[in-house]
Amino acid sequence: MYSRCPTRPLLALLILLSTLGLMLTTVACDNSDDEERLAAQRLFRTYLLISDRTAIADVRVQGLVDELPPSFPEHEELDLLGSAFTDTQTRRELIVGWQSNDEEADDLFNWYRSRLDTDPWRVTADPQRAGVDFITFRDADNPAFRGELRIAQEGERAIVVLIAVETLTSDDGA
Repeated sequence: MYSRCPTRPLLALLILLSTLGLMLTTVACDNSDDEERLAAQRLFRTYLLISDRTAIADVRVQGLVDELPPSFPEHEELDLLGSAFTDTQTRRELIVGWQSNDEEADDLFNWYRSRLDTDPWRVTADPQRAGVDFITFRDADNPAFRGELRIAQEGERAIVVLIAVETLTSDDGA
């Protein structure tokens, strides 16, 4: 379906996170109404379960569903939009979205690029496609863990999306 436009999934994710950001603004103004929060959770869950309907999924708006690796660089000027994960028998995928009104996307790219090229992290690629900066990296201490940051400027806001995947080994009891 996406063979003609390889950036379509990325654009859909960025639109999703932008929508989530707008929803969070509404939720922050009216904590008694959780409709927007539930809608965002359903949207995230649907996105995550597309590849494997048997996966277990969890979504948090304005929160982390799982801990980031202890040495993963966290930028102080980023506001957490939300996170989600899926678990299957063979892999765990974590998606985290942040935004910043104070930092430009280019500055965030440079900051992450330098920190993800420091032990235990290794940058494996850093292309730009369709106006979005990508930083693909791996954890030298945990070869099963790899990730990608997608950084884009959307008007006054910079959006950062982390997609991390850890390949799990199956334990057959031996």
